[in-house]
Amino acid sequence: MTADPKPPIDQVFVATTSRAALVKVEGRGSFKVSASLKEFGDSAIRKQFPLLLLDMQACVGMDSTFMGVLAGVASRLRTQSGKVAMVNCSPRIRGLLATLGLDQLISAYEAGAAPEEYAGALQGRAPREKLEDGTCHDVETVRTMLDAHQHLVDLVPENLPQFKDVLQFLREEVQRKSTERQGRE
Repeated sequence: MTADPKPPIDQVFVATTSRAALVKVEGRGSFKVSASLKEFGDSAIRKQFPLLLLDMQACVGMDSTFMGVLAGVASRLRTQSGKVAMVNCSPRIRGLLATLGLDQLISAYEAGAAPEEYAGALQGRAPREKLEDGTCHDVETVRTMLDAHQHLVDLVPENLPQFKDVLQFLREEVQRKSTERQGRE
């Protein structure tokens, strides 16, 4: 009997070129790296990169926090005439984007279907800096989770029923953790 293969380790790697900020997702894009991804995206926006390009070849899934962070980054990048694109997407990844309405903000291409300019941006420049995982116990990570889910509702108001309880819980958690932090200072 063959043992089940180990699930992929969830990791996100980043790099930049002269014209693009690059992200490679391995395993699941999850809340664990969302605060770091938001920081990287904010940096790309400040540096006025016209493109945030995600290589999703090794990605098996994304949670709502990860997608909400991408929605926020894509919305802010769009105000600078920039864009977010994903290449090497599986049908599952494209389906996840469509389910929450991110296909309105993010161009997603299956393997071999990306425009040549995107393929060129990835050639010879594999993302190499690993983003650090956050911790659920950190108020900034919880605040990132709250903002991410709010972005999903702002993008598509029909997402509210799905995330109403999550938003309420995260608001309460941010308040609780903020109060605890103030008590320690």
